[in-house]
Amino acid sequence: MRPRLGNSVDPREVELKFHLPPGSRATLEASPALAAAEPKHDHEVTTYFDTPDSVLDRTGLTLRVRRTGNMLTQTVKSRANERGVATSRSEWEWRIGQDAPDVGRLAETPALAMAATAIKDRLEPVFVTDIRRTTRLLHLDDNTVVEAAIDEGSIEAGAACEPVSELELELKGGRIGPVYRLAADLQALGPLWISPESKAARGWHLRTGQTEGAQLAQMPKLRPRVQAAAGFHDILGGTMGHLTANIGPTLRGDPEALHQMRIAIRESRAALQLFEQHLDDDAAARFNAALRRFGEIFGAARDWDVFCLETLPAAMPDLSAERLEDLNVVAEVDRQLAHAAVADAVHGHDFTAMVLGLALWAEAGATQPSTLGDERMGKRLRTLAPSLLDRAAGKAKQRGRHAGRLSVAERHGLRKSLKKLCFDVESLAGLYRSSAVENYRVRCEALEEVLGLVNDAVVTKRLALSLVAARRPDLAKPAGALTRWSGRRGRKALQGLKPALKEFRAAPTFWS
Repeated sequence: MRPRLGNSVDPREVELKFHLPPGSRATLEASPALAAAEPKHDHEVTTYFDTPDSVLDRTGLTLRVRRTGNMLTQTVKSRANERGVATSRSEWEWRIGQDAPDVGRLAETPALAMAATAIKDRLEPVFVTDIRRTTRLLHLDDNTVVEAAIDEGSIEAGAACEPVSELELELKGGRIGPVYRLAADLQALGPLWISPESKAARGWHLRTGQTEGAQLAQMPKLRPRVQAAAGFHDILGGTMGHLTANIGPTLRGDPEALHQMRIAIRESRAALQLFEQHLDDDAAARFNAALRRFGEIFGAARDWDVFCLETLPAAMPDLSAERLEDLNVVAEVDRQLAHAAVADAVHGHDFTAMVLGLALWAEAGATQPSTLGDERMGKRLRTLAPSLLDRAAGKAKQRGRHAGRLSVAERHGLRKSLKKLCFDVESLAGLYRSSAVENYRVRCEALEEVLGLVNDAVVTKRLALSLVAARRPDLAKPAGALTRWSGRRGRKALQGLKPALKEFRAAPTFWS
């Protein structure tokens, strides 16, 4: 929502942002929702400012001055500070009378006073956006008002330049649910994909060559008396926000951001599985299938990242006489192909449709729990949590029976169950005493770590042999040496399986 001008304590901006591929604008503007509203056209030239040592960027703030006709507006924004599919950030605006920032306005705002002191007399322009903006004010259901803005133009940082073509849907009043519905309707008509990366983040990338880093998961802070449907909304909204927050850096080649997207997909599936007894079977199965499909695409790329960027470098000092460098060159080709498949998936229709569908379903359930499934989603989550956690822990314990006789597939199944259980425990932690939760979580993670090391050896063998079989039989010797090296590490890790599993099984269930 657009903040008031001046020094409000924490004014908010809530919006959805999409990339518009060439040719999609006309289709969107012909849609009933946009065609019914009067368009307003503006030319906006915006200069972003910071100090030579990037004080504002390092503290998570951007400062800009925008010229629209004869009007100058100074704006300070935070990075997104609430996690969801729609980005939410703090935003302050002032009308000013000059092209340079008025730092005094920041000094008058309590939340920005320290930043004002740090940047006084030190600001310089860092990049500029030149945008032709078309806005429409839309009135949706439930008294929701949204500004739909189509931006076309460029971002310029010195000699570097990047085009801009995007749709922004900014909530002006009401609830975010109708905005998700509008976005889903528009996305069904033409090609557009969700792209939360801000113009400021893109500008900094042009200026420095560095991308905004990977975004870690933020666990929801559930209140003890929260309703189950509201808890589901917060948990799933957090995983979807985690997923979308990492789109920009992933597409710019950040391996850790890709890793975080894979985690977010897995944890979204864990949230569905945690609540599945009380969810609509068809909806849950449909979303789970979509998440599984994208999880396989992201997982393949992650496996190649680990192989090329972690396993091979770790093995090279021990296997210096082998041709691991040659193996790495061939593996890098497969890694790049896997990353290209990730980009294709994110740019495709189905990925954004899945994200919007999950967000819309969870948002609707937060106000009408019956839309999620059975009536128990309207009860307090604290009353359902013991049965939910019993079920998740029971699966892990069942798969961990007979630790010494587990096959490779059975160990992998146990590892997946543990990852889901760890997420479930963290998600519901706000309902219980923190010390009891921490004790249980530590034992889960210790067992999960052992299984992860063992799994790494299995994946290394599979990928190394696939390179030989598919293209380079001459690399059979280094591939074999790498497989044996990794296998030794896996067998060493496997020695810790029984003790870690014993500790896990003995952990007191804090939810009982």
